[in-house]
Amino acid sequence: MKQFFKFMFASCLGVFLSTVLVIILLFAIGTSIISSSTKSVPKIEENSVLVIKLDKPIYDREVSDFSALFTQSQEDIDISASIGLTEFISVINKAKTDPKIKAIMLDLSYLQAKGWATVQEMRDALVDFKTSKKKIYAFSDSYSQNAYYLATVADQISLNPVGNLQLTGLGGQVMFVKDLLNKFEIDVELIRPANNDYKSAGEMFVNSKMSEANRTQVKAYIGSIWEYIANDMSQSRKIDIATFNNNVSNLETFIAADALKNKYVDNLTFRTDLQDKIKKDLKLEKVNWVQYKKYRSSIVDIMPKGKDQIAVIYAFGDVGQGKGGDLSIGSETIVRELKRATDNSRVKAIVLRINSGGGDAIASEQMTNEVIKANKIKPVIVSMGDVAASAGYEMACGATKIVANPTTITGSIGVFGVVPNFGKALKKSIGIGFDTIQTNKNSIFLSAVSPMSSDTRIVMQRSIDEFYKNFVNRVATGRNKTEQYIDSVAKGRVWSGKDAKALGLIDEFGGLNKAIEIAAKEAKIKDYGIIPLPRTKDITEQIFSAMGQEAELKLFAKNLGKPYSFFLELKSISDMKGVQARIPYIISFE
Repeated sequence: MKQFFKFMFASCLGVFLSTVLVIILLFAIGTSIISSSTKSVPKIEENSVLVIKLDKPIYDREVSDFSALFTQSQEDIDISASIGLTEFISVINKAKTDPKIKAIMLDLSYLQAKGWATVQEMRDALVDFKTSKKKIYAFSDSYSQNAYYLATVADQISLNPVGNLQLTGLGGQVMFVKDLLNKFEIDVELIRPANNDYKSAGEMFVNSKMSEANRTQVKAYIGSIWEYIANDMSQSRKIDIATFNNNVSNLETFIAADALKNKYVDNLTFRTDLQDKIKKDLKLEKVNWVQYKKYRSSIVDIMPKGKDQIAVIYAFGDVGQGKGGDLSIGSETIVRELKRATDNSRVKAIVLRINSGGGDAIASEQMTNEVIKANKIKPVIVSMGDVAASAGYEMACGATKIVANPTTITGSIGVFGVVPNFGKALKKSIGIGFDTIQTNKNSIFLSAVSPMSSDTRIVMQRSIDEFYKNFVNRVATGRNKTEQYIDSVAKGRVWSGKDAKALGLIDEFGGLNKAIEIAAKEAKIKDYGIIPLPRTKDITEQIFSAMGQEAELKLFAKNLGKPYSFFLELKSISDMKGVQARIPYIISFE
């Protein structure tokens, strides 16, 4: 009886706490909705300086985040807990012609951008802003490398006297988990076409270090990216490129005094002192410091309106089947949006913005097929972001034109298959074993708890080879090249945007705005509006989705006990069954 009351009390307490949590959630949502509905458009005062802090994740467009509901102050709530590249460019364009904005101050102590192409597009927008003859000032307590690249657009670069400038060049680090898998007795088989030596994403499971082919391609594309951004930085600072690279190699910019001595910054000062200097430069008695968030909120129509329309379809994240989300690509959603945009008579052209290292090959095929169909009816222009490789490139190859930045990572035309075997690991870790009954000798096909049979291996190899052959054919047809040529530059190899253009894998350099301009030209329209697709999830949808995932994880943990964390580590491997079209994706460099 004592145990009964103990469990009953625990259950009641759980129900009570859950109810309180739901009430808090509903209250937060309601408060946020009321606040947002009653909030007026901010007024921008005369003699303003736009202060841009980039301390939130930067995606291709703004993405809402329900965690922002729990900020300490209601005044600080910012549902768009990210910075959208699309919106950022529009904000800079607005500030360029806004007489109330006298200058821009970049506060770059934090910069949450994952790729170089995004930073390049932001930098290009700021370069264009300077044609207004308004000045840009840059400040940071410490500059990361990508933040400094953005800062070099400024008329003056300031650094905290005790800060540092981390100019080091680019270095790639590829993670390998073979030894970890061996410890748990997990077997992984990697299957890829015979000539796909550069298709190295699956090598992390079967190798302990980089293959020579992978080392060659990584060195080539990070070298190409570094050459481009190093030239931009050295030219902006009027430093000879040889001297620039020598300074970087010897870490002669890291210490603030060295950065000043070698002319990488213009002064060593504190943030408030720089603000005093800006005020003096502008010859104003009072300056209104307008934060990016406020100025962004003052722009009601961030997307242009027009009689004709260009649909911008965002494909961001890993490729998979199903619906996907704001930060993942679901083939079902992208196919639906492509079809809707194609069928809509007001939409005269489509811009497909791709920022993806690839994923599921079948999902890729579904979307590629829809791009080809759409392109037969109206112009489809692809805009590549930081990365549009493997499945991300296949989606692009059937478009009218492909636009990318020199710093974009693309190519990786190839496929691979990963087949894990957890049988020995389950037996050793938690004592779970399996016995088999089958009507035919291959009834247990691609089992995750037993080794592959020789028949299975042969069929998988044929399947992988056919996927690659089809991939090459798709690219050859879309790019108007021979299959022999595409195969020679494919083989799973990753290229920088700069090299991809020389190889004929892309058409023009530029960002999203350039792609939209080309789309309008191809469609022969001048007065047009922009429709962003698909619709981003609202806060309520995010909360229920997150609650569902939380419940699923709790149930998983309850049933597995201690091995739970072990299985979470292996989830990415388990999810990678079957044919994949991905880049060597665990590469980190700034």
